[in-house]
Amino acid sequence: MKRLLPALLLALALLTAGCTDDAGPHKDSTGPSGPPTISESPSPQATDLANRYHAAGGDRDVVGIRQAKDKGGVLVLTVWTQKKSGYEQFDDFATNLASFLAGEGASLDQGYVLNVYGPDGTRLHTYDTTPEKSL
Repeated sequence: MKRLLPALLLALALLTAGCTDDAGPHKDSTGPSGPPTISESPSPQATDLANRYHAAGGDRDVVGIRQAKDKGGVLVLTVWTQKKSGYEQFDDFATNLASFLAGEGASLDQGYVLNVYGPDGTRLHTYDTTPEKSL
C-alpha cells in the first residue's frame, strides 16, 4: 500500500499536467462539445440579475447571471441559458450583456471572463477580454 499511493499520485500528476481549459488566444464562440460543465444551478441573486437583464431588453433565454472577482480582481461572469447549442451571434450577446452589467455598476476596466452554460450544464461559450488575452 505504501508503494501504491506514490505511484497513483505520480500517475495523476502526469495525467493532469497537460490539461487546460484555456480556450485559445482570445475567445472560442463555437463552444466545446463536452466538458467542462457546471453542476450548480443559478442562485436567487443570479436569477434576479437575469430578470433585470430581461427587463432591460436582454435575451429571454438567460436564466441566471453571476458576477464574481477572481484573485486578480478580474470580473468572472457565469451565465446560465436555456439555449442548447449556444449563441450564433455570440459577439452581439456578449456586448449586450457587458453593456447591461456596466449599467448595473460592474467594473469592466480589467476586462472580464464570460462562461455561458446550457441547460444540461455544458459550457457553450467562453470569452476572455482581459488584457493578457487581448495582446
